[in-house]
Parts: sequence; structure tokens; C-alpha cells
Amino acid sequence: MLLSKQSDSSLRKAIETMVKQFVTTETTTITDFHFHVNIENGYMEIFDDNDNTLASAHISEWENMNQENCYDEIETVLRGKLTEMQKAGVLDNMNILKPYSCLLVDDDKETIVDLLYVDDDTFIINDDLMKDFDKEMDEFLKKLLEE
Repeated sequence: MLLSKQSDSSLRKAIETMVKQFVTTETTTITDFHFHVNIENGYMEIFDDNDNTLASAHISEWENMNQENCYDEIETVLRGKLTEMQKAGVLDNMNILKPYSCLLVDDDKETIVDLLYVDDDTFIINDDLMKDFDKEMDEFLKKLLEE
């Protein structure tokens, strides 16, 4: 799902608003950021561990979405935006204890999926990394045994 420029900008601004609240001299002990999307009205809110609203945005593409696969599409967009902003260093400015996660949650605030896990010392193996692992390992072993 591609977002319009306006929706993409709104999403970016919401994440930046969340980040700005943790650009302080005092270290904060938040463990998770909860992203909740109301699929009826397209309104997204970002909460901290204590259910304090940190930021919000209206994403028109998320209004009245089909219940069946809507969270898959939302997950893809949010994960992509968070990863993009992490690579750009936007999340580096937060004075927050690591590790922490960005989570997509449902209406009951139950976790649907972990969108982004941030830790300086831990490397998470995800599907993208493992995509062709079996094939590469088979080729490596074949080459090794031939020698």
C-alpha cells in the first residue's frame, strides 16, 4: 500500500513528535511504543507504556479498511517508515534506555506484531535476512565438500 504525500508526511510528523519528547538530558525508561490504528476512521495514535498519548495522525488510506488483511498492510507501511527513519538517524536522538520496541497493537492494546526492535548489543534475525539462507548454505556446503 502506498500512502499519499499528505498521509506519508502526517505519519512522519507523528513519529518525529514521538521522538522529540525523548530528546532530553534525562534518560527515560520506556520499553515500548504502541502504535494503534483505528481502521474505521484511519486515526493512528502512538502510546507509551503508561498509555500516555505521544503523537497521533490521520491516515486517509487506513479508513474503512477490509478487516481481513488490514493489519498486514498497516504493518508493512509502519515497519517501512520506522526502518527508514531509523536508518536516517531520526531515532538516534532519543535518550531512552535500550532495548525498546515499536509495536502495532489492536483495540485492546494487545500486540499484533513487533514493528521495530532497537538495541545496541542485540542483532535480531528477521525474515529479510533469512530469505535465501537455505539456498546459500546449501551452495556453501556443496562447495566446501567438493574441495
